[in-house]
Amino acid sequence: MTIDTTPTPSSTAEYDLLVTRDDVVDYLTGADLSSRLAATAAEIDVTEVTAGNMNRVFIARGPLGSLAVKQAPPWVQTVGPEWPIDPNRIASEARAYAMLADLVPSSVPTVEPVDLDRFVLVMEDLSDLDVLRDLLVRQVADTVAGAEPVAIDFEALGAVVGRFSAELTLATSLVGLPADEHAALIDTAANPELCALTVDAVLDEPFRLNDHNHWIAELDDEVRAMYADTELLDAVDSVKQIFATRAEALIHGDLHSGSVMIGERNGARAIKIFDPEFSFVGPVGMDLGLFWANLTIASIAAARVDAAHLAADRASGIESSWLAFVAAVTERWPRRLDAPDGLELDAWLERIHSDAWRFAGVEAVRRAAGYSHAADFTTLPAAAIPAAYAELLVRARGWIVTGTG
Repeated sequence: MTIDTTPTPSSTAEYDLLVTRDDVVDYLTGADLSSRLAATAAEIDVTEVTAGNMNRVFIARGPLGSLAVKQAPPWVQTVGPEWPIDPNRIASEARAYAMLADLVPSSVPTVEPVDLDRFVLVMEDLSDLDVLRDLLVRQVADTVAGAEPVAIDFEALGAVVGRFSAELTLATSLVGLPADEHAALIDTAANPELCALTVDAVLDEPFRLNDHNHWIAELDDEVRAMYADTELLDAVDSVKQIFATRAEALIHGDLHSGSVMIGERNGARAIKIFDPEFSFVGPVGMDLGLFWANLTIASIAAARVDAAHLAADRASGIESSWLAFVAAVTERWPRRLDAPDGLELDAWLERIHSDAWRFAGVEAVRRAAGYSHAADFTTLPAAAIPAAYAELLVRARGWIVTGTG
């Protein structure tokens, strides 16, 4: 699948934003897509379902079908014009989807060609599925209420994420690409502005006093001690170096529990991974680490409401994702084109595993004391919240400093 994601001259120009129902319907009509939904525009309903920090998302529905419409404004949408950012991030997302459609088609939504004049991506409607984080929150709420929580097969979920990461690694690292093609991919997939945002929001600001950070009052001593923890800060600098220099394979770049949707379609389990707008050629372990941090957050949340079995189930997705990753890479290793950095398989897997836990650590600190916290903790009963955050910070420090879980 090929999608032209070359930035256009309009990248820095003003463009019309989708705001109202009529804006979305007019856009779909102009793109010759409204006929997929209804015979007439009047039959189309539009609902805004924006949930993340970066973009605006709408679901357009009609008697014949539905589509998701995503637009990147020239700023962080939860903040506004005072936090400008290049809308060409939608090109990075489209490029990642195009590659993923060939590698793991069942794990990603189908997409239409990206519109780089208005920075719009139209894709498959996933609203019949649930965002994983929403289900995690619902499970805990049901447990607190004495109800049976909705079932999630965390081992199967982990296996899908592990296979997703492995397929990307196998196809876009030196294992699967000649050196010249790998170098070209690094250039093609460059995503400097969102990489800079990752450095700020994940690898820098949470570890020093910054206006973007916030945390609960009960955590104040722990956070301020972290700012003075030289062993930790030196280890974080090492993670920054890994992020900046380890151009191993194309990665999702933001693979947390808000980037996965699960549910059932046609009587079968459906798991979709979406929002790869932070994608770039980077350290293989990063995606796994972000996922592991968010499953650990979910596990701690369950433990804090005395749901030990649920906590263990959630944590099981970490091991299953790693086993699936290792199995896929090991199977294909004998047919490799090259070995990244000349490493043998066991040494490479060990490095990826260590990198993953270090990235899990910085992600965990972001969720405890940075700009963007996880609903898993913020929706806990008030009495359970301080201990949950404190436990997460202790674990995060260990992951970052030791590179082990």
